[in-house]
Amino acid sequence: MLDINYDILRNEVKDELIKQEGTYNPDDRDTNVRIVEDIRKAIDGVADGVVPSAQHIAEVAIATNENLHIRDFFMGVQLEKDIDYVGQYISLLGNVIVKDKAVPLATVFCGYLYQVEETEQAKLMLIDVLNLNPDYALAKLLNRVFTAEWPARAFKQMAEELHTIVTGK
Repeated sequence: MLDINYDILRNEVKDELIKQEGTYNPDDRDTNVRIVEDIRKAIDGVADGVVPSAQHIAEVAIATNENLHIRDFFMGVQLEKDIDYVGQYISLLGNVIVKDKAVPLATVFCGYLYQVEETEQAKLMLIDVLNLNPDYALAKLLNRVFTAEWPARAFKQMAEELHTIVTGK
């Protein structure tokens, strides 16, 4: 279990978001590879009880908003890491990032909840996401998945296929 003071971390992340705004280049392959590796390390850290830094959280928030590949990496990262730690990590990020920057991660977290068969919570959270950004494509897709009542395993399989495309593995 992570020992977190959410108010302090939220303020630190907010400051980092301001500092980093406009510095991320979604076309910089080296930066994107580093961010993905840092995400993997941060999930391992969460498993060991380590809270990611505000700098890392802000960088991931910006990258997931500006780069669909980074966001889509999250959709299937549980292929590489324990799904429970992935969920803790994404939940943590979503709880400390300002709402307008958290839409991609919150949407991915809805997918995570659906995969672990917390469907009611996933649906409620998706309503919040769609209220924040009714045009967000991934949220609209998840809404169709939820409405069609896809089995969780089918959604997980879609996420795995997407992850294979994004990572090339």
